[in-house]
Amino acid sequence: MSEPTMSPNRPVAFRRFWQAYAVSAVGSGVGAGALPLIAILVLHAGAFEVSTLAAIGAVSSAVISVPLGSLIDARDKRRVMVVSNAVRFAALATIPVAIVADALTFAQLCGVAIVQTTGTIAYNAAGFAYVKAVVPAEQRTSANARIDSVNWITQSAGPPAGGALIAATTPFATVVIDSLSYLASALLLRRIPAAAPIAAQTVGRERARLLGGWQWIFREPTLRMLYINAMLFGGAIMWSSPLLAVLVLQQMQATPLEYGLVLGVPCLGGLLGAVLSSGVVARFGQRRALLVLGLSRVPWPLAVPFAGSGTVGIAVITASNFLLLTSAGLFNPVFATYRMEATPDHLMARVGAAWSVSSKSVQPAFITVGGIVAATTSIRLSLVVAAALCLLSGVFLPYGALPCARRVVRRQRMRPPAVINHSPVSQSVGPPSMR
Repeated sequence: MSEPTMSPNRPVAFRRFWQAYAVSAVGSGVGAGALPLIAILVLHAGAFEVSTLAAIGAVSSAVISVPLGSLIDARDKRRVMVVSNAVRFAALATIPVAIVADALTFAQLCGVAIVQTTGTIAYNAAGFAYVKAVVPAEQRTSANARIDSVNWITQSAGPPAGGALIAATTPFATVVIDSLSYLASALLLRRIPAAAPIAAQTVGRERARLLGGWQWIFREPTLRMLYINAMLFGGAIMWSSPLLAVLVLQQMQATPLEYGLVLGVPCLGGLLGAVLSSGVVARFGQRRALLVLGLSRVPWPLAVPFAGSGTVGIAVITASNFLLLTSAGLFNPVFATYRMEATPDHLMARVGAAWSVSSKSVQPAFITVGGIVAATTSIRLSLVVAAALCLLSGVFLPYGALPCARRVVRRQRMRPPAVINHSPVSQSVGPPSMR
């Protein structure tokens, strides 16, 4: 298998990629929650329709994205990212046009949600592969931390800014900004050096392997453990997310400002963790960092259902979420780097897409079950179950010796092509066992 050819000036390539990523992330932060908000304010949608909008966007895009990984692996990653951003720009731009023409429908919003989420999966899968190609191995944790830092900043500052913008202007103002950010990002991405796709012979053998990403994840024991950990941990956090809003706003009768602090302040912890993650890995090593930082995330949600009422209860929840996101901010770049190094180049997009598709399929299921448990028992008891699932996720971390990721990939490359490309699923996956 031939290696992708990259620009000799790799730091410049990553810096330009990061700038383009930051532009689209800012737009996405400002536009977070814009589609359900438009459904409510413009189409006067009810709770069922808003829930349907969220579910259909996640599930449909997950199904559509299954074959994307193999297609992305065979193509120039820069072109995939540019096209993904251009498509998302075009889809979102139809909303303000339809609103002005008084022609917006719920079906159109669902279609935009599907296109936007599918485009995000394709963009992230291509970006995951591109970053590995242009960043030297010793700098990947730092590079992933820089990407995570953008996410934490936009997640904490973007939604309040978007809410203020909508209050001062129109319901679709944030959609306009979000769509323009995709267009700007696409134009910026045209400046980054292109990467040659995998050799045609290799691609031809792999093209039919739509499930190649999952096959590789389940073949490698450490990736398999981290995959189960990510699905459990992410699912548990999403289980508790809507319940936290009800607990704080209704049962604890917090003000909107207090609820904003509960959501926004912890994101600063995530930013702090991302900034410190490279130093932690340099000091303690990758294996210890994966284990200790992974475990450091799991106890904090247990404080939420037992928080009292009033200011003290809100402070407890805010502090708990701050510590949770600080730990997650430390863990995420280390995990992303290991997954990157443990994945062969010709499977990078497929593994990234498989991870995204799994998350977008699993998390809505967790949210639904959490709501059912809360409706049949109580919100606090449902939050206890979510905290227990977080604790359970700690079981699926690399407690033993961590295999050298590059040696794992090299061993795979040395296997005969017939074993790599044509073995049946039952032999290649092994027994059944996230960002």
